[in-house]
Amino acid sequence: MLTNLVRDPLYPVIVRATALALLGTNPSPDRNQTFELALADDEALIRRTAVDQLNAADLKKQTALLAAMLYDPVKAVRTEAARRMSEIPEPQLDSSQKTRYQSALQEYQESMEYSADFAFARYNLANLYTNLGQPQKAIDNFRAAVRIDNQFYPAKVNLAMLFNQLGRKDETEALLSEVVGTHPELYEVQYSLGLLLAEQKKYDEAAGHLEIAAKGLPGRARVRYNLGLLLQHLKRDMQAEAALLGALEIEPDNFDYMYAAADHYLKRGKLLKAREITDQMIAKYPRNSIGHDILKYINEQLALQNKP
Repeated sequence: MLTNLVRDPLYPVIVRATALALLGTNPSPDRNQTFELALADDEALIRRTAVDQLNAADLKKQTALLAAMLYDPVKAVRTEAARRMSEIPEPQLDSSQKTRYQSALQEYQESMEYSADFAFARYNLANLYTNLGQPQKAIDNFRAAVRIDNQFYPAKVNLAMLFNQLGRKDETEALLSEVVGTHPELYEVQYSLGLLLAEQKKYDEAAGHLEIAAKGLPGRARVRYNLGLLLQHLKRDMQAEAALLGALEIEPDNFDYMYAAADHYLKRGKLLKAREITDQMIAKYPRNSIGHDILKYINEQLALQNKP
């Protein structure tokens, strides 16, 4: 349905562009072909949307498609292409493409500088400088965005992520704590803060944030998995078991989650429950020796227990 909307020129351009943006988050079998056709559409809004949402199968293809759009006659399209190109580490371009890239990149920077009194422009510049490996310029612009609008939490979150990359953990924690203090519904941020606190060995605080994240992100198995491991460390065994089994329920074929659940039962002497999980591991991953080794150990322990 979305593909048909995008490709049909009888629909209004805004409808087609919206459908294309939605298609970017809802993959379909002919998604890639639709996006490549959209890059050559007569309507600039369609081309720009395609550039914004483009996600080719590999970096080489992504680079080639974006490089072609650097030559677009419409400024909004080529500057968006330059912005997306900045996300690719050391893109492989020929001399002509490099010249066009730098020209379009300068156009993008000038456009954002022209609107630098607004938080969004400073935020966009900060993200660009992050991509280009210029962290101090990125920090300066993130901070400028926050000064303009202290409620603009995306700038705080991205600044926190940059601080984390730079090893500035205390500043990362302060910013993420500030964001979840005012926006507790930002469950991805709760999750990031929980992982950071666990890394800093602030386990009780970390568990609180991971529990909030797990409730707010019910389909994210990895959140439950990490929560389960942390609760194990805190010796909150029943809650750890529930979290680990919750991860396994969401992704029943995930080997790591099966192993974690089996290991949880093993360490608590619940051999029959451990064997039940291990049987699933072997059935789904028969060539992986870990499941067989665990089952051998379980059977040996059960035999010892049953000795007269």
